[in-house]
Amino acid sequence: MTKVQPSLVAIVVRRVIFYSALAMLGQFVAVVIQAWSDDLQLGHMAIEQESFALAAGLTRVDGGVSYSLPPSLRKRYEQGEHDTFARIRNKSGIVLFSNCDRECAERFLPLNIDPPNFWVRQLAPGKPLNVAGGLLVDRGVEPILVEVAILGDKYHVINSVLAHEIKDHMATPMSLLLMVVLVATTLSITRALKPVAQTAALVPSINPLNKKARLPTRELPLEIATLTGAINTACDKVGELMRAQRDFTSAISHEVRTPLAIAHLELEKISDPRARKVEGDLETLNQLVEQLTTLARLDGADLIPMQLIDLRQMAEDVVSAMAPLVYASGRTIEFVDNGASEVRGHSTLIENALRNLVDNAIRHTGAHSEIRVEVGPGPELRVCDNDMNSAVEQSNAISPSFRRIGLGLKIVNRIAEIHGGRLEVTKLASGGTTVRLGFRG
Repeated sequence: MTKVQPSLVAIVVRRVIFYSALAMLGQFVAVVIQAWSDDLQLGHMAIEQESFALAAGLTRVDGGVSYSLPPSLRKRYEQGEHDTFARIRNKSGIVLFSNCDRECAERFLPLNIDPPNFWVRQLAPGKPLNVAGGLLVDRGVEPILVEVAILGDKYHVINSVLAHEIKDHMATPMSLLLMVVLVATTLSITRALKPVAQTAALVPSINPLNKKARLPTRELPLEIATLTGAINTACDKVGELMRAQRDFTSAISHEVRTPLAIAHLELEKISDPRARKVEGDLETLNQLVEQLTTLARLDGADLIPMQLIDLRQMAEDVVSAMAPLVYASGRTIEFVDNGASEVRGHSTLIENALRNLVDNAIRHTGAHSEIRVEVGPGPELRVCDNDMNSAVEQSNAISPSFRRIGLGLKIVNRIAEIHGGRLEVTKLASGGTTVRLGFRG
């Protein structure tokens, strides 16, 4: 099973995510180290966090303020605990809530002073956390001072502080930044690759023999434009090679055909039966030259743009043209249309393939044999015969059950490959052979 290559967008997105994860990991380590190493800053954040949590219990009642300890904090600040203290009062010194007496007097501000907006002091250096402080909260009636003292950090307030610090200063902003980068990267690459996709769509229609039919290089990224230029250069070289090969095969065909034609004319003047045998050999040699020339011209044919072909009309024309030759050989030929569809390809090549198959049937069947050319259903054609002893020339590449290599069917097989089709040869148990040439729809 062929592995599907990922797109450039997928590759870049994966790498952005990977390196962003590395950056977030580095940022995470830096935030934790920085926050953990600064005890005073940790205390500041702990007091602030606890004060806001406690202030959630403040409510307005009849123009004043009342307080009820939030359920989530009752275990931590209930009376009798000796490591976490809280006192909530107004600026006038009236206490709304307190879980301490002497401990509050020792660690909090005096009730008779006007409190600042925020204060914090470290009760003992190092870990676990030992800190006290207060925050002035405005609930719309009067400012309320929430004071907290944490001794030993039994409830791991420091962990919650670090979690909030990571979320607020790293996870949230970096996640938003990552989303923006991913979206911007995806849109940028997609937009940059749009002309590349348009250029790639032109590749199948390039004709190397047409020097004007080349890929455009304008509006492409520099690297892609360089690659496109290299493809155009390669097409130029292929075109030169195809032209040279075409000229070479034309020259060979001309040089060989002329002596063969002269020899054939001279042999016609000789009445000796041996001359007739030589004429037959010359005809076979002439056919071999034609097949070699055709086979050479097929190289590069798959690079030439294809057109829609009416398979039924083309096959009917070939049968009409070859019918006199078939009847002259003592055989019969029939054309059957089973609902053929149009085929995209090279008309001359498919016509050549059908001629080869009919000629193959003539040469390898006995007299009075019936040859039938069928088209359809769909994009396919078949040449069938009913000769019990037919010896259709075969190719190892076509069927492993046959061992003779036939140049005619080799040409037909190559034409099938050019059109993305398949050549199949079937020896029928009832007698005869069916050669099927299937194409892509």
